[in-house]
Amino acid sequence: MDAILLSLKLALWTLALILPFGIWVAHRLQKAGKSKSWIEAALALPLVLPPTVLGYYLLVGLSSKSFLGIPLVFSFTGILIASLIVNLPFAIQPIQRAFEAINPEIIEAAQVSGLSHWQIFRLIELPLAWRGITSAAVL
Repeated sequence: MDAILLSLKLALWTLALILPFGIWVAHRLQKAGKSKSWIEAALALPLVLPPTVLGYYLLVGLSSKSFLGIPLVFSFTGILIASLIVNLPFAIQPIQRAFEAINPEIIEAAQVSGLSHWQIFRLIELPLAWRGITSAAVL
């Protein structure tokens, strides 16, 4: 029973932290310039690396000799950090594709109408990207 509760707690915390960050990164990547492909490649790295290599890097990075200076291995915080790193591509890619599918003319019409960037994002882009956000949450 403890393992199930730990898994549920980890899933909820991962979802709560990764969705806002994934939405922000995906929205920024939609408007990125020349560095877009490099950033996308870096964010997809957990998908490309073999699980043993990624696990080794996470163990070394989260050990007592890590850059943080506190041991995070086999703690809930360490598991959460590892979960966020591993699941980041699954959150960003569907949201990014949803933002890219929005017709630019809709955004231009909103700008001409006098809406601020925040209003355009909140009132137009988020509702139109809802399917990608939902699929990222499910993944």
